[in-house]
Amino acid sequence: MAACRALKAVLVDLSGTLHIEDAAVPGAQEALKRFVTNTTKESKQDLLERLRKLEFDISEDEIFTSLTAARSLLERKQVRPMLLVDDRALPDFKGIQTSDPNAVVMGLAPEHFHYQILNQAF
Repeated sequence: MAACRALKAVLVDLSGTLHIEDAAVPGAQEALKRFVTNTTKESKQDLLERLRKLEFDISEDEIFTSLTAARSLLERKQVRPMLLVDDRALPDFKGIQTSDPNAVVMGLAPEHFHYQILNQAF
């Protein structure tokens, strides 16, 4: 039998687990201290405001999103992306050079997925 070890971290999804739309799941506020999400629909600031409105005790540096990871990669690789993301996600890319793109960042943004845009991107 494996020895019991203390947990250092637990990954828990946000949407549908800690909150459902604009309502917190009972007990969720007390359960967690840091947050990771794969959402690409909203900026880190929007997510922070939503969680605070639901009475989660959280600061911006306690949230890591897929958009955070994408921005970090863009900066590290020094590329200029074509951003195919929801308009609400654009603030997370403020200051990133997007003219004459040489990379593509895709998120959940059905309004941007049509033949002309995808043909331009690829």
